[in-house]
Amino acid sequence: MKQGIFLDTSGWFAALDSQSAEHANLSRRYRALIVEAQRFLTTNLVVAEMHALLSRRIGIEIGVRFLDQLYREPTHEIRFVTRPVERAAIDRWIRPYGDHQFSLTDAVSFEVMSTEGITHALTLDRHFSVAGFSLIT
Repeated sequence: MKQGIFLDTSGWFAALDSQSAEHANLSRRYRALIVEAQRFLTTNLVVAEMHALLSRRIGIEIGVRFLDQLYREPTHEIRFVTRPVERAAIDRWIRPYGDHQFSLTDAVSFEVMSTEGITHALTLDRHFSVAGFSLIT
């Protein structure tokens, strides 16, 4: 897993939210990956989802603190989605997998993972396995 770990909203949020049923396990896994000095990658679409969830469910201050800490953390890279990446995600993931109803955020995540050679994601979303990626749960 040295090429990096993709951070998806579902797994990342559960790792940070102590009220989540999956918190204990995912928090432990996330911390272990940090200790291993893994490279983490996500997209600005996932960051927007994370901020919204944290702000709504835990508090606005937590949402702002998350953003402040994230943008200071050198091991957490954020890919800002461009129009060509969105188009590729639609053409490669949404159209061919129409029966799975992938969200645009998920499809862009798959596209970024493919481009970056990342095969593992911290996620609870089974769509990642449908798309051929390994889940860290």
